[in-house]
Amino acid sequence: MSARGEHLHYVDLIRVLTVGLVIGTHVLALAPVPPTVLDGALGMVFHVSREVFFLLTAFVLTYSTGRKQVRWPRFWRRRYLFVVVPYVVWTVLYFLADGGPFLGENLLHQLLTGTARYHLYFLLVSMQIYLVFPLIRALLRATERWHGALLAGAAVFQLTFTYAVQQQWDLGPLTGWVRTPDALLPSYLGYVLAGSIAAWHRDALVTWTRRHARAVFAACAAMITLSVAVYLVHVYALGQPPLQASVVFQPVVAAESVAIAWAFLAAGLRWQESGRFGEKLVTATSDASFGIYLLHPLVLQGALLGATSIGLVGFAQTVPNAVVLGVLVVVALPLLYLVSGVVTAAARRTPASLALTGRARARASRPAPAPELALVNSGGAR
Repeated sequence: MSARGEHLHYVDLIRVLTVGLVIGTHVLALAPVPPTVLDGALGMVFHVSREVFFLLTAFVLTYSTGRKQVRWPRFWRRRYLFVVVPYVVWTVLYFLADGGPFLGENLLHQLLTGTARYHLYFLLVSMQIYLVFPLIRALLRATERWHGALLAGAAVFQLTFTYAVQQQWDLGPLTGWVRTPDALLPSYLGYVLAGSIAAWHRDALVTWTRRHARAVFAACAAMITLSVAVYLVHVYALGQPPLQASVVFQPVVAAESVAIAWAFLAAGLRWQESGRFGEKLVTATSDASFGIYLLHPLVLQGALLGATSIGLVGFAQTVPNAVVLGVLVVVALPLLYLVSGVVTAAARRTPASLALTGRARARASRPAPAPELALVNSGGAR
């Protein structure tokens, strides 16, 4: 792993692409039409964003700390400041937006479980990653000669766990974890270890990916095809409903996630080495990515209310579902991304920036430092 100091431009593009996937996931999940086979097939691609986020979080965090000595109390103070504050603020905002006080909802329960909105679990898992990161880095050091074996073990663990969730295994005292895995770090341990190992061997990984980019893209296409094929088998051969057949915790999605993350790396490297077309837009979107992540469900909620009030939701029931899904992916997703980005950029220049976007207030002269979240432009990834 090379020393800190180099800005990883390709990471900016990876963030932009990954945020697009997560927004697409939520747009499809709230589509104003009944779940269809096509809906589930699209979901099999879009909802790998969860796994890609954790791979990228571990990658950026490991790269940004390097192999130098780290003052862990200072590390924790800084990271938790940029995560806990927006987590609490947005939990309260979503609690109010859903009418929590009037519906008798429990705000404390939502704070503890990350259930004020469907995406806030990510922040809870990030807090857990920060807590144990000293142990992860110590493990990387202690096993440096056996990282291949460690990576293989991480893969076996992740595949086994996702199969256990998919099949709803009864594991005795661990059954509760298998039934509700979303907000717990062990559910993503394989991805965290894989991302950390990738960052530890970043130079070798980047060199290999540059030389074999076409093979990476081909493998990604093959894995997406396999993932959709497995989904169709579950729907047509096993008789599962589309929502059940396209759940995120299943082995084929774990493999697909790694393939897509690797393809994003290859795409980022090609973009970086071919002149970085649209760099200002990519950099600005990457800078705003954590705020976009936090904000976009509220924008989506407002868009659904507006569409309902002018009759678009009712009209959607009268046209083919494939047309509705096409409009959502091609039109609604980019618009939602754009609006969320503009609002985040504006919030970044106000005193409320930390609370609303997880970033220090932007200065006109130079970018503000950022926490090592996969969704933001890490101050250490340089």
